[in-house]
Amino acid sequence: MFLTLHLFFYFYSSKSFTNSSPPLHISETSFLSIFLSSAVGILASILLFFVSGDVLYACCRSLYNENLLNKTVEKGTQPKIDISNDEFVSRPQVVERIKEILQPHKNHSYYHLICGEHGTGKTTLARIASSEVGCGVIYVDIPADLSGLDKAFGKAINFASEKISITGQWLRKIKSDVDTPKISECAKALKTFRHASEVYKAKHDKPMVIVYDNVSYLVHKNPKILDILQDDAKHSADDRKYIAVFVCSEGSVPQRMESRSAWSRAKTPVMEIGDLSKEESMEYLIKKRKIKEVDAKKLFDLVGGRIIELKTVADDFLKGQEFEVVKKQVLNKVEKTFRSAELLPNGLYYEVGKSIIGDLLNSNNKSNELSFLDFNKYFDKTEKLNEVLGSNIFSYHPEKNVVTFQSQSVKCYVHENADIFSVPGSHIKIIEVN
Repeated sequence: MFLTLHLFFYFYSSKSFTNSSPPLHISETSFLSIFLSSAVGILASILLFFVSGDVLYACCRSLYNENLLNKTVEKGTQPKIDISNDEFVSRPQVVERIKEILQPHKNHSYYHLICGEHGTGKTTLARIASSEVGCGVIYVDIPADLSGLDKAFGKAINFASEKISITGQWLRKIKSDVDTPKISECAKALKTFRHASEVYKAKHDKPMVIVYDNVSYLVHKNPKILDILQDDAKHSADDRKYIAVFVCSEGSVPQRMESRSAWSRAKTPVMEIGDLSKEESMEYLIKKRKIKEVDAKKLFDLVGGRIIELKTVADDFLKGQEFEVVKKQVLNKVEKTFRSAELLPNGLYYEVGKSIIGDLLNSNNKSNELSFLDFNKYFDKTEKLNEVLGSNIFSYHPEKNVVTFQSQSVKCYVHENADIFSVPGSHIKIIEVN
C-alpha cells in the first residue's frame, strides 16, 4: 500500500512537471536515489506502524492487568483446598490465629512469619484461613521449580498471560548486544501490587495482605529472591501499604531472615504451627481412619502428631501390613536421613551429633529441648551449624528459640539405636500388643 502511494505521487508529480516544463531526462543514478529514498520512507512508515501498535498493545494490556488485579484484591485469591474430608483434621484455633494475622488494622506496621515443620499441615491451614478471610488477601504459592515463579505471581494476582509482541521479539534479539537488565515478571508484579495496595487502603482504610507460602524453596535455591521479598515487606510495613506473611518450614528460613536488618519490622515472637496433640492424633486415627485404639496408640508412639506421617502409617496399616513392618519402614527412612546428614558412625558430624543427642535426652531435660545458644556452642562455623540444622534431624523453633528433634520418628530411631548414640535405652519402647 505504501509503495503504491509513493509511485502514484511520483508519477503524478512527474506528469504535472511534464505538462508545464520541457521534457527532462532522469539519469539512472537519480532514479536509484529516488527509489532508495522511497524505500527508506516505506520502511520507516512500517516500523512506525508496528511500534505504535506495540505501544498501544502494552498500554491496553497494562490497564487490563490493573483492572484484573483490583478485582482479585477485592475478593481475595481464595486458594483451593484439595484434601478429602476423611484426611482432614480440623484445627479451628490455629485457623483463627492465622485469620487474625490476615486482618490487620489500618496502622499495622509489621510483617509476619509462620513456621512449621514439613507435614504439619501449615499450607492447608494457611489456605483455609486465606479463603475464609477472602477480601484483601493474595496467596502466592512459591513453586519448587523457581523457573515457574513468574507464573506463580501472575496466577496469584490474576495477571493476563504475556504475549511477546513483534517489537519485543526484535528487542530480545538485539538485547544480546546491549547490557540492559531484564525486569522480571516478579518485580513487575510487586510494583503493580504496591499500586493496588494504595487503591485498596484508600477504599477500605486498612492494608491488604500477601501470603508467600513455601518460601523454604527460595532459601535453598535463590536466597536473594527471599531477601528482596523480605526487604519489600519491611518497606511496605513501614509505609503501611500492605502486610506480608511468610509461611515456611523451620530451620534455614527464620535464621536467614532473623540475621538481616529487615527483621526489625517482623512481628515477634513468630507463629509456629506444631504437630497434632495426642488427643487430635488419636481422634484422627480412630474416628476418621477407623483404626482400633490399641493399634492407633502404637502408630502415634511411632510417628507422633505429624499429620503427613500419621496418614502414611495409617495407609500402610490399613492395607494389611503388620505393625512391625510399618515400624521398620519408618525407621529405615529415618536412618537414611541420618546417613545423608553424616550423623552415623564415621560420619563427619557423628561426634557432634552424639553430644547434641545426649544433651537433648539428658534426664534433667524433661522437655527434650536445647536453647539455641547451647546448640550453637557445638559449631565453630555457621555453615556447619546450618548444614546440621538443615538435615531434618534437628529442628529450630524461632517462637521459643530452642532446638529439638525434628520429629517423633527421629526420637524413636535414637532410642531404638541407643548403643550407637551412647544414650539410655528407650523408655517409649514400642511393642506388639495382642
